[in-house]
Amino acid sequence: MKYLPLLATVLLFTGCKKSPEKQAELAVQDFLRNRVSTARNYAPGKFRLEPYTKRDSLLYLAQMAQINGQPAPPAPSPADTARIGILVHHDYRDQTPDDILIRDSGEYVVRPNGEVRLLIAESVRKRRLAQ
Repeated sequence: MKYLPLLATVLLFTGCKKSPEKQAELAVQDFLRNRVSTARNYAPGKFRLEPYTKRDSLLYLAQMAQINGQPAPPAPSPADTARIGILVHHDYRDQTPDDILIRDSGEYVVRPNGEVRLLIAESVRKRRLAQ
């Protein structure tokens, strides 16, 4: 019985740790707050999360190279399935100082160390590849 408060405290602190998915959402929110017109006018919307692998990264780089007329990077191999981050699709609202409401979305990769990278959206890449 004398260890019950200690056990409750340990369970409380271990239960409060944020999941990698929640940490990715928070990292993207911080990334955007630093880039929108006014941080307090940023209003996060929906998040959609997917695993991001080395294969995904190589395919993205190949598409960007094709769009920009650059040589393609090496093709992904079957072994390139290691997860290197979380792909975050995020919708949000921003309001300019002139009270213009902006709805936008973006695709971001959040690495395990918390680094956030903005990607060119898949819909834009497909449209540019078709040209």
